[in-house]
Amino acid sequence: MLSSQSLSLRTIFGMVLVAILWAICFPFITVGLPDAPPLLFASIRASLAGACLIAIGMRMERGFHCSFRRLMMLTLIGFSYTGMGLGGMFLGAGNVEPGIATVLANAQPLFAAILSIFVLREIITLRLYVGLFIGFLGIVVIALPDLDFGTDRFVGTLYVLGGAVGTAIGNVLLKLQIDEEDTYWPMGIQLVLGAVFLFFASLLVGEGFDINWTWSLAGAVFMLAIPATALMVVLWYALLARAPLNKLNPFTFLTPVFGLLIGALFFDEVFSLIELAGIAVTVAGLMVIVLVPDRAKSIA
Repeated sequence: MLSSQSLSLRTIFGMVLVAILWAICFPFITVGLPDAPPLLFASIRASLAGACLIAIGMRMERGFHCSFRRLMMLTLIGFSYTGMGLGGMFLGAGNVEPGIATVLANAQPLFAAILSIFVLREIITLRLYVGLFIGFLGIVVIALPDLDFGTDRFVGTLYVLGGAVGTAIGNVLLKLQIDEEDTYWPMGIQLVLGAVFLFFASLLVGEGFDINWTWSLAGAVFMLAIPATALMVVLWYALLARAPLNKLNPFTFLTPVFGLLIGALFFDEVFSLIELAGIAVTVAGLMVIVLVPDRAKSIA
């Protein structure tokens, strides 16, 4: 039986959908990377998604009153959540095996949990700590077949880890400035600002503008920008307005689980016993957070 502090079924369904939308990112990034430089590719994704959300906000005839303080906050979110998050994801996808990338990217809830204690003053209970640990352990088990810590992958590892830290910082900042009356404008603005950061980063590292606009790249950009970014961030923003960040974030552990399912359904991949065990452990961690009554005293 759910405790009084448990998430509603609607919120749980929303977070599962967010995890699915994140899971489709990795296959489409892989599809598009041969035809576009990673940071420029990420910038195009973010700018298209941001423009889409701003257009929806304008279509709904909602004015957006943005103070200087809020603009600065959205700039920080754009830099961390979109700039660092997507930048690390796209750079890491080209340099690190999926196993390492999966483990490091899904350390984000752990980073966010630590930040939220000091910034959001959220209460972290023993149950939440245990659930986070079990869920992350499941991700490690899933990734075991692909783990290879060769020195040539060190830079790629830093990219993915930096992206996870950026996403964690962005999530905490998003929680600080939630506005339930408006979703499209703030998320659209931070995506566009993040796209600007990514574009200048692309220029700084000398990627150039050598883009091969194939149908596969165009399809990847569309899928990454519209369902996997625009739809996902609006849904995520709405969920943050209803529940604590540390109650929602553990659901991102489902992302590699859904990634495996997508591989099995569309790429004829077969689950190993280790991967099945990892899925079971990950789901067990979520069950601890979502379903187990919280009788323990808070730790922070």
